[in-house]
Amino acid sequence: MMTVRPSDTAYADPALTAPDTAKIDAFVKSMMDRLDIPGVAVGIVKGDQPVYMQGYGVAGSDQRPVTPQTPFILGSISKSFTALAIMQLVQQGKIELDDPVRRYLPQFELADKEASGQITVRQLLNQTSGLSTHDGRRAFANNTPTIDRLIEDLKNISLTEPVGSKFQYSNFNYDILGGIIKAVTGMSYADYIQKHVYDPLEMKNSFTSKTEAKKKGMASGHQSVFGFMMPTELPYNPSMLASGFLISTAEDMSNYLIAQINKGRFEGSVVASADSIAQMHKPAVPDPSGGYYGMGWQISDGAVWHNGAVQNFASDMLLDGDTGIVVLINAHDYFVRGSKFGMIVSGIRDILHHKEPSLEGADGVIRTNMIIDLAGVAAIILLGLSVYNLFRWNKRFRLSPLRITLFILCLLIFNLAVPAAVLYVLIRSAATWSVAFSFLPGIGHLAFVLSILSLCIGAVKMLLFVRSIGLNRKGRTAGKIHG
Repeated sequence: MMTVRPSDTAYADPALTAPDTAKIDAFVKSMMDRLDIPGVAVGIVKGDQPVYMQGYGVAGSDQRPVTPQTPFILGSISKSFTALAIMQLVQQGKIELDDPVRRYLPQFELADKEASGQITVRQLLNQTSGLSTHDGRRAFANNTPTIDRLIEDLKNISLTEPVGSKFQYSNFNYDILGGIIKAVTGMSYADYIQKHVYDPLEMKNSFTSKTEAKKKGMASGHQSVFGFMMPTELPYNPSMLASGFLISTAEDMSNYLIAQINKGRFEGSVVASADSIAQMHKPAVPDPSGGYYGMGWQISDGAVWHNGAVQNFASDMLLDGDTGIVVLINAHDYFVRGSKFGMIVSGIRDILHHKEPSLEGADGVIRTNMIIDLAGVAAIILLGLSVYNLFRWNKRFRLSPLRITLFILCLLIFNLAVPAAVLYVLIRSAATWSVAFSFLPGIGHLAFVLSILSLCIGAVKMLLFVRSIGLNRKGRTAGKIHG
């Protein structure tokens, strides 16, 4: 059995390997400073043992320090747990990968009823069902209390690609798999994961309930609001447990990675066969990153990995041969710095390979946010002036062909094309307005309000312009009569 270590300290085992822990600590702290991250937890394993775990920064506004035992929402790392559960049931003969979903969920139905019957379990795992990334984000906006209800609500969702033809990363694929697990076992998804994954892997501080996790000191999530990292409390989404809302710690995730590295074995427990683990890690379909997607795992650059994110948490896990790394972060920023969070796990990997970690691109966050904030202030001022000028509109000003052309051109660009483009990008990237506002607090709200205001100002300007043309014509006609 593993040696029990103090629950609130970092630890390393130099006998197993010799990671440069001082360099890892300095690198992580440097990235936290550059990206304004409040708290991070790191776990590193090699072979069948943890070799380093550490918490950095604070877990919340109460300034509690992050430790390896601090729970974080995992985001899409949850998908690998769902894939593992499915493969356990495949081993038991309760599920066949190439069976249609309807064998296990007869009620499963999308807008295209015929296509609904063609989707297989394997296609859900490989993200090739035809369900889109865009639609998969819709689930973040729902208040659906159960996976069953979420699946029932899919009947109005259309496929965007033929079944099995193309990789499209969609949360819905793994939500449906969660429903299959429930249907096959007669247990809730949460209970199944607790009994068949958490318990055998001794993941004692991992949860399927935010309420329970908070009792154990769960970290508070943070989001960027106009460039400032602020603690935010968002609704927990139990219907998306299978795709993004499991909760765990760096310590517990280290146990999980050990099982993944050791062909399903962790100490005296076996959570999956070697073949099942190999299938999960096997490249199945090309993905847009230039790598491949397997079953709840991505494969590229010689590593098997997956990242995760919800509105105010982010995570990364990576398997590099017999080494595993997990990084948990109690913050996210989808607009500026979030895309750089993955540099932490990559940098730790570089250090373990005795390379210098890259910091390129991590600087300039404050400057970028200042530019965005100044642009927002400028837009507010310009729109304010536009509203002010509406009340000073000269109904009888003389119009030349050049003035008319310039007015219409500016109107089309600044009061139609630009605000319409902003609204389109927001809705396309977020799927619904509520998702846009929850993932982009502050800047999302401002962009929406300013765009709508700009469109309204444009409509009023056009009405006043048309009226002015009419009044100018009447004035010229009256002048000719009097003349």
